[in-house]
Amino acid sequence: MTQDSSNSDSRDDFEVPGNQLVDTIKKLWQDASVRRIIVRHPDGRQLMSVPLAVGVAGSAIALFMAPVITVIAAIGTALAKVRVEVVRTDDTKQ
Repeated sequence: MTQDSSNSDSRDDFEVPGNQLVDTIKKLWQDASVRRIIVRHPDGRQLMSVPLAVGVAGSAIALFMAPVITVIAAIGTALAKVRVEVVRTDDTKQ
């Protein structure tokens, strides 16, 4: 995990098997500190970046997530492994 000194964002970077990508993303969406999820090819190329809105109602999230989940599932099916980068906001410093 790295800390960005200009603001209170931290980043986690980890590899996930392609067939577990959708489940991993769904778990991350439930974390209130997650601001953005970036899916990368194992060589580092960015495949998808999903910004997450804070305080969005559950039904609105469901409408937004349906097409995103479809794309994430297609990426996971096509690749054996992907890198997931998670940008979190650390609210403890405010």
